[in-house]
Amino acid sequence: MELLISLLIFILLLFLYPVYIKWAKKKQFGQFIRKEGPALHNYKEGTPTAGGLLFVISISVLNFIFYFLNSQPLYYIIGLTTLLFGFIGFLDDFLSIYKKHSTGLNSIQKLILQFIFSGIILYIIQLNSPETSIIIPFLDTEINLGLLYIPWGVVFISGMSNATNLTDGLDGLNGFIFTSSMIFTILISGFNNVEFIYAIVFPVIAFLIFNIKPAKIFMGDTGSLSLGAIFAVYLMYNSMDAFVIFTGIIFIAELFSVIIQVSSFKLRKKRVFLMAPIHHHFELKKWSEERIVMTFLLINVLFSLIGFGGM
Repeated sequence: MELLISLLIFILLLFLYPVYIKWAKKKQFGQFIRKEGPALHNYKEGTPTAGGLLFVISISVLNFIFYFLNSQPLYYIIGLTTLLFGFIGFLDDFLSIYKKHSTGLNSIQKLILQFIFSGIILYIIQLNSPETSIIIPFLDTEINLGLLYIPWGVVFISGMSNATNLTDGLDGLNGFIFTSSMIFTILISGFNNVEFIYAIVFPVIAFLIFNIKPAKIFMGDTGSLSLGAIFAVYLMYNSMDAFVIFTGIIFIAELFSVIIQVSSFKLRKKRVFLMAPIHHHFELKKWSEERIVMTFLLINVLFSLIGFGGM
């Protein structure tokens, strides 16, 4: 039943995305390119954005339906997470288009909302699964965070939300990395959890068909902020936070490349990378978008396969 419902939503999205793209072009609901970004991205200005709205709604609907079918709490937690972080992203995209500027919400406003929504999600997780331990890969042991669980969770969920947002800089990159990360994370957590692939990954694959270079649509912050939160919440619910270094290696690399770049420039007045996030560094090294996406995807798959041995 779950697979059939997911396939129907997938097929529906294949029809809805062309309609949305046409509507967005007509309404000039397009992407604004950051002036600080690579100049070779300027041609992407005006490409329809906020395409993540369709898969955010789809993921939420599927997870709520699956919850009513089998009463697994993680389904409605994922559904709620998707809606809350999708709301932050949509607000950011809407303000960006309204102001005709690449920035909608400022970083502090985003972070405050992320912290609040992360706290709400963690409270619900604790009501359904009061486990506060983290599995340590390959060591057959766990670390109990106790009272640190909530503060850690707020930072972890918000951090991953921002990590996927930073990864969303090349055609297809964020979608491919998230798809591989989510599939491997779900399978590592247990092959009996395969229905989560239907509920989370299928809608993103439908979007990817229109986001592969040359992208006809971008997911915008509506999609990118929600994907990282979904990924983090699934990891935390299954006590798999530490597995992020395997199944989320590219997200970690993108996030820390920015942290390192900013810290280095503030402390040493020197840049470590030509540009951050790190995918832009390789762009300025004359790598094609396709080469970067494929290389990052292969690295992500390789580390995810290693992660299988850690459970």
